Amino acid sequence: MLYRTLTLVLFCGLPLAAKTYPVDGIVVAVDPAAHTVLVSHRPIAHYMPAMMMPFTAEDPAELAGLHPGTRIQFDLEVTRARTLARHIRPSGEPDGTVPAPVEKLATGAELPDFALTDQTGNAVHTAGLRGKVVAIDFIYTRCPLPDVCPRLSANFALLQRQFRDRDLVLLSVTVDPDFDTPEVLANYARRWAAGPQWRFLTGNVAPLAAALGELYWADEGSIGHNSTTTIIGRDGRIAAVLEGSNFRIDQLAHLVARMLEDRP
Repeated sequence: MLYRTLTLVLFCGLPLAAKTYPVDGIVVAVDPAAHTVLVSHRPIAHYMPAMMMPFTAEDPAELAGLHPGTRIQFDLEVTRARTLARHIRPSGEPDGTVPAPVEKLATGAELPDFALTDQTGNAVHTAGLRGKVVAIDFIYTRCPLPDVCPRLSANFALLQRQFRDRDLVLLSVTVDPDFDTPEVLANYARRWAAGPQWRFLTGNVAPLAAALGELYWADEGSIGHNSTTTIIGRDGRIAAVLEGSNFRIDQLAHLVARMLEDRP
């Protein structure tokens, strides 16, 4: 009996064996000083549901080059005393593999001046966006692929509801400006129940598209494009870029919420 008791005590005194879980998520913020990265992650099988939380990097050097919007994978090592993110690496590719335009601006660059026309016929200028958080995506109304433009518009529709009456502006820029006139965009906006904070833009969209890394091309009667979604901070600078259309809406919402919390 004494032997069994001592064995139990010794066993309970041992630290639990480390467990490792693969994590896939999108960077929301990086804190190099604290060696942490705030991640909106997918469900971690057998450990936790999808959520946003900070992780400590085992190797702080792996945080270099990460920015909001970067999709990453890493191994989460969990012991009784701590958790560590190991082997942090960027992952994921845009929906189509295309070269970035040479005009593409880096994260932290200032949104260039532009003047486009919205679905009501009113002009939209860069200067009118200062002091607000801005989300910009690229769509076109004749898009036949349900997992591209309709998904992007569904994301913005959810953001509109979630952040109603906040300092958030949603801009959906058409990559088919010859067809997508203000009248066509107005009908499309009604289809998505777009309110005043969500505007659909047409006109000479090429300079803005190039600056934000959006490529588009004619492809057998339809238009192909690489679907970038860019978040602009209140200071008018690029804060985050999401590539493609396969990110989850809660990941986009986490980025927007973070930007709305930051004030100059």
